[in-house]
Parts: sequence; C-alpha cells; structure tokens
Amino acid sequence: MTSQQHSNTEPDTGPNTAPEPPWYRQFWPWFIIALPAASIIAGIITVYLALTRPFHLIVGDEEYRRLNDELKAHTPVQEIKKEDAGGTDSSSG
Repeated sequence: MTSQQHSNTEPDTGPNTAPEPPWYRQFWPWFIIALPAASIIAGIITVYLALTRPFHLIVGDEEYRRLNDELKAHTPVQEIKKEDAGGTDSSSG
C-alpha cells in the first residue's frame, strides 16, 4: 500500500526525461541578474571617477583675459576667405 501511494505522489518525469536542474544552475536567471548588476557597477564607477577627478571649468580673471586676447588676435578663416574673394572681385570689375 505504501509503495503504491508513494509512486502516485511523485511527479511523472517519463522514461527518458531528466529532472530539471535548479534555477541557480541554469543560464538565463544569471544572465537576467547580470544585466542590472553590470549597470549598477558601471554607475558606481562613474560616480567614483566624477568625484575623484573633477574637470575644472572655472578660470580666473587673468586667465580669462589672456584667453580672450588670444581669441581676438586670431582672425577667423571665414573672414580671410571673404576678404580674398571681395578683393579679387572688386579689382577685376
């Protein structure tokens, strides 16, 4: 009697089917867990790099004046081309 009841309560796996491995031995759960874990790790690394290596955008007054003077000293390429084109047209016409 007990052997008959015992066989009825076990799941029927069939003659040629192997039992399914537990979830932690399968690929897809770990793949699904790895995607958000990788983004969290990347975010932590990004915050660490941002805090330990700041990029200084603020310049002092003296450096600003020097940079501004350098920019004013350079003539843009477009203005040079316009002057050359205008000078050749007025002399030939």
